[in-house]
Amino acid sequence: MRFTLSRRLARLAALPLLAILILTGCATTTATGGRTDAVACSAFEPIRWSRRDTDPTIQAVKEHNAAWTAVCKQGQR
Repeated sequence: MRFTLSRRLARLAALPLLAILILTGCATTTATGGRTDAVACSAFEPIRWSRRDTDPTIQAVKEHNAAWTAVCKQGQR
């Protein structure tokens, strides 16, 4: 099956459009105002532990809270 000239031209014209569509997937998006941490800070908050929690659980909670403070409190200053 041979392609006619118009089909070949149509395929060549579609290549730049295809390239544009593929490259838009590489675009970087940011949160409103450029703060990329705004979404995480609004979705998460510090965690409290109870006396019944194990030492490894309390350590993990403290690490989470320290990370939250470092990321989220920094943007509020």
